[in-house]
Amino acid sequence: MSAVADEPAGDTGEKSHDRSTAAADRLLRMFARFVAIGYLCYFALLVPEILEVSALVAWWWTPTAAVLMFGSGVALGFALFRDTVWMQRTATVNALAYVVMVALWFVAWNGTQIPQDQSLWFTAFPGLASLAAAVAWRPGRAFVHMILVVLLAQCANHLARDAPLGYFLAPDLAFAFVFCTVFLAAAVVGLGTGRTLDETIAATQATAAAAEARNAGRARFDALVHDRVMSTLLAVSRNAPRESLVEQAERAVAELDELRRGTDRESALDAAAVVARLRSAATEADEDVVFTGRVAPGSGDVAFPPEPARATAAALAEAVRNSVRHAGKDASRTVEVDVAPRWISVQVVDDGRGFEPEAVDPHRLGLEVSIRGRMRRVSGGRAVVQSAPGAGTRVLLYWRDPAA
Repeated sequence: MSAVADEPAGDTGEKSHDRSTAAADRLLRMFARFVAIGYLCYFALLVPEILEVSALVAWWWTPTAAVLMFGSGVALGFALFRDTVWMQRTATVNALAYVVMVALWFVAWNGTQIPQDQSLWFTAFPGLASLAAAVAWRPGRAFVHMILVVLLAQCANHLARDAPLGYFLAPDLAFAFVFCTVFLAAAVVGLGTGRTLDETIAATQATAAAAEARNAGRARFDALVHDRVMSTLLAVSRNAPRESLVEQAERAVAELDELRRGTDRESALDAAAVVARLRSAATEADEDVVFTGRVAPGSGDVAFPPEPARATAAALAEAVRNSVRHAGKDASRTVEVDVAPRWISVQVVDDGRGFEPEAVDPHRLGLEVSIRGRMRRVSGGRAVVQSAPGAGTRVLLYWRDPAA
């Protein structure tokens, strides 16, 4: 697997995947796409009816209604290529356009009637407008919208028919309500499931982050015990001078107290220490990995904050472990580390079986939490995964000091 550069160099034929798409947003876009396709299909089917009943209303109503209803529905499909806010605004326009234009039909109607076995063209898709409302609004408002548009559409339909207004109005209303409710309820439940999944994933990631913090705390405690407590006890056993022994013991107690209060701060690392930490992380995950560490001239006296080095080392270890597990038993791995003033770059490459990054569930904890998520939590951090079936894998891990 592979690790980082600010931008992956060259066109290697591999695909890059560095995004996490929320489940709710994916479902929202799926329903918006369904609505846009629905409007296209209805327009193709209803053109003859639209032209036929245009004589029932003022000249301006039919073209205006067709453009607003079908035009905003198709525009929703184009809004899928923008952000969620644009998509919801377009869906809002479509949902309101249906209500406004059906209400204006009563104003534009010239009193001409149609046979009682015919229907006005806009009564064919009130539920589609309510699905657009579900994309834009909360479930309660979407259901209110559905009730309103069904009532308006069916009242207009029965008013225009050559029959008493109440003739079969109740059965038509009941059928329309049931028919539209089925699809609207499915959309509401689906979108709610997406939001629940996102909340669950967020809670899981928070738990993983907490566990990572606990592990980091334990590692810090182990290092403190080794570097301070055990060295102090060893000095006691060797009858070290009392003055230096007291100072050493006081320092050990002070650092333990800082760790207990959570006010301890790990000291900064120099470039050589950063490379050593990354080497240790890589070889701990795979002792056969080929490791190359390079330090840019002028980096020897630069102090690196501990958090980026720690996060990069943990993500590197996870990338190597993933390669060991999934690349295949004959795959070889290389790790290249470049350290320069204010930035760290790591590249992990294997020649294994590879995979399709787009096909990986974005909620997989190993890839999303332990590699991408870990680097995202560090200011200035970034992770990119590049792979293709049969072409090996490269993971790029990169950190640049935001103050640089």
